[in-house]
Amino acid sequence: MKARLPLVLAACLSSAAASAATVTVLVQETALRKRAQSYAPSVGTARLGQKFETLGREAGFYKTSSGYLHSSAVTERKLRFGSADAVGGGASAEEITLAGKGFNAQVEKSYGEKNAAANFPAVNAMERRAVDEDALFDFLRAGGLLTEGGSK
Repeated sequence: MKARLPLVLAACLSSAAASAATVTVLVQETALRKRAQSYAPSVGTARLGQKFETLGREAGFYKTSSGYLHSSAVTERKLRFGSADAVGGGASAEEITLAGKGFNAQVEKSYGEKNAAANFPAVNAMERRAVDEDALFDFLRAGGLLTEGGSK
């Protein structure tokens, strides 16, 4: 039995290491949440290019030691930030942000040409808007949208 203990421990450690990943933030900024819920209180802010070691996944969120990050705001892919002209390639902050929206500069230009009514400046202005977290929770409470334990 004692001879098997090191093997069991090694298997557990390699399993834990296999589930751990590093994620990189793809958007200008995103909230680190207290729980794996979109309406959970924010415990901090993660910014474009910031890296986090994950402790697992839960309900569409990555768990980190700092809080929960929504999976749509991060990637497990290895990224190099910098100039697109850098030796060996790389991506600019603008390219990473567009990719986070599902676009690149060419796709956005092509879409804009085919859809004259598309108002990209308005979309960019909406992305810059921020809502006070206390006001958001008041709104959610008033509408009965908070689940049990979904408040500060």
